[in-house]
Amino acid sequence: MRTSIVPSLGVHSSPHVVVIGNQKGGSGKSTFAMHIVVALLKAGKRVACFDLDLNQQTLTRYLANRQDWDRKQRRNLEMPDHYPVKEKAAYGPARTLRQFIAQFNKDGRPHRDDFIDSSSLSHSADLRQFISQLREIGRANKHDFVVIDTPSGLQHLSLVAHGMADTLITPINDSFFDLDVLVAMEGSDVEPQLSAYANMVWRALEARSKISGRATDWMIVRNRLEQAKSNNQRQISLVLDVLQRKLGFRIARGLVERPAYREFFTAGLTVFDFAEEPESLTEFGRTISLARVEIENLIREIGLIEDNAELQSESVDEIEPVHE
Repeated sequence: MRTSIVPSLGVHSSPHVVVIGNQKGGSGKSTFAMHIVVALLKAGKRVACFDLDLNQQTLTRYLANRQDWDRKQRRNLEMPDHYPVKEKAAYGPARTLRQFIAQFNKDGRPHRDDFIDSSSLSHSADLRQFISQLREIGRANKHDFVVIDTPSGLQHLSLVAHGMADTLITPINDSFFDLDVLVAMEGSDVEPQLSAYANMVWRALEARSKISGRATDWMIVRNRLEQAKSNNQRQISLVLDVLQRKLGFRIARGLVERPAYREFFTAGLTVFDFAEEPESLTEFGRTISLARVEIENLIREIGLIEDNAELQSESVDEIEPVHE
């Protein structure tokens, strides 16, 4: 039995910590996090979740949309215990922007050193508050899982979260352009070199193992796969095989590009919120059915849900696709 969420924090609890992490944006982290949360809830698990991406807050908005839709439709959809994370007060982008404007108004022009770069506009989550909330979860001892959606980029809090993971899921789009989140290649004849993100994750997982003696199950999920086998897929598989031997992660086939994943966001729905239907489905219904099997098999392969677990669905099949 696990004795802590974060070994160095002294939080005594048993929740299994699932972290969704990728340095790059657009890899489907929040969509995948939401489906994991709902799948666990429908399997009867008690789930707490965090959204550490204060710039996008996609998971937070997804859950808010779900709550709003449920209130209007009165469907009693499952909801996790979502813990909001506040921005670090000392160095917020609003303060930086106010200083910039004040200087501009005073002098009529900004100084060279006053220009605001993208890093200064990035929201920084409050680590102390985050740790305090984890301690609260540990003391309550009422959750089976803690799911953490992390921001893009190499942020300190993201590194901390990666080091907490019992299961780390890194979704990547199945292309060489997106594979650089793990590897930097000079050419086809050069051995792949680890990226900054891959090195960060490796250090975090090694530190966790040394401190607590507990390993992290790291899963690379290949998203947006092409329907037909291609030379691109084979080349990516070769690179991942090399990295797998270096880093010890597992590889899983992820999600095919489907409009349903985007269309459900505004209603806060997932494929698990639709009941199983007979073969006389509409085209949209067949897409939902395929997507449901796809994600359910993936979650079982990751090992978060037992093979014999039933995912109970409320039928909302009369809902039309909702476009953002």
